[in-house]
Amino acid sequence: MVMFELLLKNQLSAPKKVKFKNEILARVQGQKSGTSNDEIKFYKTELLPYFIKLSQHNPVFSVTEQLRLLVGVWTPIWSTISFHESLPKRIQEQSFQIFQHDGYCASVARYIMGKEPYLSHTFHSKLPAYDFMVIQKYGVQNGKWYLQNIDRFQAFKNREIPLNLESVYTWFTDVLNTKVKLNASKLALSKALELENIDINYTNYLKQTSLAPSQVFQHLYIDNDWRLVKTQTDASHLPSYTISVKRQ
Repeated sequence: MVMFELLLKNQLSAPKKVKFKNEILARVQGQKSGTSNDEIKFYKTELLPYFIKLSQHNPVFSVTEQLRLLVGVWTPIWSTISFHESLPKRIQEQSFQIFQHDGYCASVARYIMGKEPYLSHTFHSKLPAYDFMVIQKYGVQNGKWYLQNIDRFQAFKNREIPLNLESVYTWFTDVLNTKVKLNASKLALSKALELENIDINYTNYLKQTSLAPSQVFQHLYIDNDWRLVKTQTDASHLPSYTISVKRQ
């Protein structure tokens, strides 16, 4: 009941927006990653009043103006999109969403396998990290944002060397210039996704989520450092929600 009292207040000053963000962050940080259904339930019971209130005070409604804020690097800190947790052990601080001026964007995440308690430190420290990247095209159609999956890439790296912004940009730029743009006419994801050394159940799930068709997304709220995003593949599917914070 206390949270829903937030909806009764008409004004949301800058300090109150900061307070809202901090309260959302505190709730999300205390939330353990679960299934998509768990996250949807958490959204409805814990976050919905905040989303509604912030959406009522979205400072930038025009998608043209939103482009100025969208370009840059973001990290999803919470989402009901199953893709973000398609594989176990995603490292949130090593997860990135890059939006460029040229209409290309990428979602990159690192997964650390072998952290099961029954495995010794010596054993799992020798296992590689798994880096996964989906490259997309984004733009505006009929006054709405859309995403179109273009291709996806994977790499096994030394887990002792963190995936940072510089290495992500290098990987993204290299793949974009040497592979994606050279095959820009091949928009369909036709090649098979082979995930060596990854559990087959996670492989099949990741194939399904990374092969999702184009999506329409809406910024329920966007400013210089926060995005509350509603994403939907089509009207027959339930929408998904993501909170992203600006990295650069």
